[in-house]
Amino acid sequence: MAGGIILASGSRQRADLLRSYGIAFTVRVSDIEERVLPKEAPDALVRRLAREKASVVAESNPDRIILGADTIVFFEDQIVGKPADLDEATDMYRRMSGRSHVVYTGCCLHRRRDNIMALWHASTAVSFKCLTEEEIHHCIATCNPLDKAGGYALQDHEEVLISEYRGLRSTVIGLPVEEVAERLQRCFGLPALDSCCDRMHDNTIDNRQTARCENEDDVV
Repeated sequence: MAGGIILASGSRQRADLLRSYGIAFTVRVSDIEERVLPKEAPDALVRRLAREKASVVAESNPDRIILGADTIVFFEDQIVGKPADLDEATDMYRRMSGRSHVVYTGCCLHRRRDNIMALWHASTAVSFKCLTEEEIHHCIATCNPLDKAGGYALQDHEEVLISEYRGLRSTVIGLPVEEVAERLQRCFGLPALDSCCDRMHDNTIDNRQTARCENEDDVV
């Protein structure tokens, strides 16, 4: 596909994941208000925001496949986004130390020309190790916690932070790229990637929302 897809996100982590799968893309950052609606469930939130991000960019790029994504942490029955400052990031680490949370990433692949949309979310349960203050400050100092849901980067500090996770590792990083590759093939007819089947993680959570590759009115 000439030009590849368009990633409606400025996330370096999402870009790196697409590159790791050999998916060609360009970046057009989608500027939307990322707010939580009253009583909105975490899975509904990430799907809605992913859809809004993709739809905004699709307006000016109707012939291209747009990928929108959004990631949040769900902890203590609350939606946790990006920390506002380093103090809030430090508090997040302290609260999550020795405890479990769930990371949700919503994805939307949309081509406006023929009104095809795949909309779904993936979720991964993550358990933190019991962290010392020294470990917390090290993690804060060696990554930018302010641009990450929950304030941490699994790919940078996995050995320090994580005792276990159940689901796709890529979901925690910010994009379930294995599922993106599969839907690009199934929903949009793109050629299969040789690495896709080999890299699929078989330990996935059962409650992920499956997308239907039909017109927009029929999307879950």
